[in-house]
Amino acid sequence: MVWLEAERQSTCSGCQVRQGCGTGMLAKHVGKRFSSIAVLKTGDVKIGQQVQLAIPEETLLQGAFLMYILPLALMFVIAAGARALNFNEAIEIFGGLSGLFVGFYWVKLHLANKKDGFQAKIIEE
Repeated sequence: MVWLEAERQSTCSGCQVRQGCGTGMLAKHVGKRFSSIAVLKTGDVKIGQQVQLAIPEETLLQGAFLMYILPLALMFVIAAGARALNFNEAIEIFGGLSGLFVGFYWVKLHLANKKDGFQAKIIEE
């Protein structure tokens, strides 16, 4: 097992409006941010060496679905259910927000129980 550090970058380096953009100014002041990733060792990797990783497309799509679609879908389903049962608007709003938070909590539990993670592979050393 090898631990890799990936520098997170915003897309501001390729944009023409860098000077007047709030995102670019924030990225400049926050500085460089890094994420640590555990990857199975496939060959000799040295400290400081730059490598390229491959993340399976299916895993990436599943992660995007879990993080974005599932909580929103729960929010809409519970709010629509409250509306269909003729509850007042406050209950609809509370139900929708509850569905959103339950969705995020379920995603957190699901990802914490997943032992293998997303199986990134080193493709170029």
